Amino acid sequence: MYVVGFAETVRDLLKENNYAVIDGGMNDVRVIGLVSCCILMAVVFIGTSFESKMQVGLLAILTLSIIDYFVGTFVPVSENQLYRGITGYSLFAVYFPAATGIMAGANISGDLADPQHAIPKGTLLAIAVTTIIYLLVVFATGSTCVRYADGYQQPYIINNSYFIPDCAHNNTCPYGLMNYFQVMENESFYGPLITAGIFAATLSSALASLAVCKDHLFPKVGFFARGYGKDEEPRRAYVLTFVIALIMILIGELNAIAPIISNFFLASYALVNYSCFDASFADSPGFRPAFKYYNMWVSLTGALLCISVMFIVSWSTALLTFFFFAMLFLYILYRKPDVNWGSSTQAHTYKNALQAMQKLAVTEEHVKNYRPQVLLLAGNPAARPSLVDFAYNITKGSSLMICGFVVPYEPCDRVFALLRKLDVQMNEWLRKRHVKSFYVSVASPSLRTGAQTLLQVAGLGKLKPNILITGFKRNWADRGIEGLNEINDYFGVIQDAFESRMGVAVLRNSRGGLDYSELMKRHNVGDTARLNLPEITRPSNSTKTDGGTVPLDMQENKSTENNSTTDKKVKDNSEQSISIDQDQGGNAG
Repeated sequence: MYVVGFAETVRDLLKENNYAVIDGGMNDVRVIGLVSCCILMAVVFIGTSFESKMQVGLLAILTLSIIDYFVGTFVPVSENQLYRGITGYSLFAVYFPAATGIMAGANISGDLADPQHAIPKGTLLAIAVTTIIYLLVVFATGSTCVRYADGYQQPYIINNSYFIPDCAHNNTCPYGLMNYFQVMENESFYGPLITAGIFAATLSSALASLAVCKDHLFPKVGFFARGYGKDEEPRRAYVLTFVIALIMILIGELNAIAPIISNFFLASYALVNYSCFDASFADSPGFRPAFKYYNMWVSLTGALLCISVMFIVSWSTALLTFFFFAMLFLYILYRKPDVNWGSSTQAHTYKNALQAMQKLAVTEEHVKNYRPQVLLLAGNPAARPSLVDFAYNITKGSSLMICGFVVPYEPCDRVFALLRKLDVQMNEWLRKRHVKSFYVSVASPSLRTGAQTLLQVAGLGKLKPNILITGFKRNWADRGIEGLNEINDYFGVIQDAFESRMGVAVLRNSRGGLDYSELMKRHNVGDTARLNLPEITRPSNSTKTDGGTVPLDMQENKSTENNSTTDKKVKDNSEQSISIDQDQGGNAG
């Protein structure tokens, strides 16, 4: 749009001096626009630092051109100006006020020392200054130029109003405020300076619009995101933007381009306003506007006004814009990209969940609304997929399910790091298996102690387990009297569940138990990568305890000796299978 405006200005100047590139019409606009766009592309490839310096020079020219115009309105009108409709301060008309875009400051946030304070203050100040300038231009131009002039006779007053020439009846007057787009240049003290200001305004806006960011939300766009140079400039994206700009320039008519561009600008402003409202409405802790007079309802009103203006400008273009953005939104919603934006949607999810939990906490229970809420002692879920599937067939995502894993270690800092790794891995495994379940792991050398911890702390509010599911201990007679402690531990867990006023379900499989880890490894079936514990980071060969420094290996062996609930010593983490986890649902038949 800006390049086309620049091209139309150059064409008009050439026509006034009886020059033409091709035909003095739309084709001239296209040629000039294409050449200008190529020059801008070259400027961008030189580097963003050069472009920033160029912007400063263009701003200086633009400022001088504005000053030049206002000086010219106070200078006595020449005869040539009179023929072209300039009369001095005698008329008043209204220009549609344009202002600096609200995103202008945010687009250069990377160059600001303190964007949080500079953007709101700078944006508001820029909008205020440009609005005042536009209003002054409206007043000055409307007060000094008649609406229609034929270029052959000077405007004169009849019955306290200016005579309207015959060309005004069919709107063919070449001069005047209505049809002569070079009014400011003709009325100014030094006309060429106004032309230079137009060039500066249009080219600087076009350069700013060539800024492109990396985006991997849509397919095949990663190719354009590759950076070059020390500033990681996405030159491939520049080329893509360049091609799009050329297509728009080939339209060749500013009045045809402006509604399209304006609607997209208004749509982006509407989305920004609504985003501010939505973030405030969701009480997002990451959204803390520093603007003293910010109000979320003003943001919502701004969004609605932007949408209204879109339809006022062009209802057909507005519908196309809505359709375009709707397609983008539906695509992203369907694709579900693996990105973490910290969006207001996440804030809404948390807020709604918290409010629902608080409401559920004061809701009286009724037998008609009973739901089985399962605590599954599955050990490593990846080693016992059938046990997990059995429990999920009971809940089916409509009631609570928690997979509990007692990790056979004494709690310490490195074990806590291990638990965090397990949380990430097992939650990912549950998602890939499409099992809607939570995962909880606790560190304890004793199965019963760990299970007691899970029975006490698993769940939140009224979303607490009311059924314990575990596997049947199939090897209870294999070790004879040496295995009595294991058997006592196993029955102790069941007894603790009853004492906690929970139901108990024991799943038995007579075909070899529910632990398929060895079978999965042998045939390389399933997610075998998750059958072993992640390695515990060992920055040194010792760990601190209350009694002093004890080597980790000795600590693990001591824990194994002091707790006869496990039938094997804890091996090195890189080799240990999680299936050796004290019969918690695994060595079950």
